[in-house]
Amino acid sequence: MKRLIRRDFLLGFLVVFSLCSACLNVILVLRISHPSMWREIQLSWHHPPAIGSTDHVRGIENAPVTIIEYADFQCPYCKQLHATLRIAASEGKIRWVYRDYPLSMHDFAFREAEAAQCAGAQGKYWEFADALYANQAAIASSKAIDQELNTLSQGVHADAAALMQCLDSARFRAVVQEEANEGDKLQIAATPTIFIDNKRHEGSVSYGELMKLIANHKP
Repeated sequence: MKRLIRRDFLLGFLVVFSLCSACLNVILVLRISHPSMWREIQLSWHHPPAIGSTDHVRGIENAPVTIIEYADFQCPYCKQLHATLRIAASEGKIRWVYRDYPLSMHDFAFREAEAAQCAGAQGKYWEFADALYANQAAIASSKAIDQELNTLSQGVHADAAALMQCLDSARFRAVVQEEANEGDKLQIAATPTIFIDNKRHEGSVSYGELMKLIANHKP
């Protein structure tokens, strides 16, 4: 009897071991033969955190689709997508959440993100974000970033002195860094990256392309 139990145990172990080995071999072959497919499978497991108290949201609350964007204020493709998402939000077609993912290759991106958060403390987040993108070229070539930010704050009718004091105090540095860390955990490889109801899309899209994506994601 003991021999039978031992034999059955060994047979069961060998079956499980064989199945696990076969699965590992399939995964290895998939990674080698279809690296892009394997990456898509991996990325599909990662979803952005739910909307929180520090998020800035644009558009009506009951919009049919929620888009969470990770972007960089110095990224030209982010500027293109920003204009597209702005129209869609104004039309009530999306609820748009903007999160910072400043790239190390852009010298001013992190400070711009902090400045936008400071503007948000005055209820001027989106106005300031729009101004940052509208003046992207001038800011990129500037040798006095704080002067540019000061001027922009005046242009959106924010309290420029209070905004600069907020910026210098690093009040929102941790917020920006936390959002950047989120992006790292999500394995974001490029900006902009958007999540349409948790489905990832990389790069800028035109208005028409966005409408097609939205249509595919409607419940």
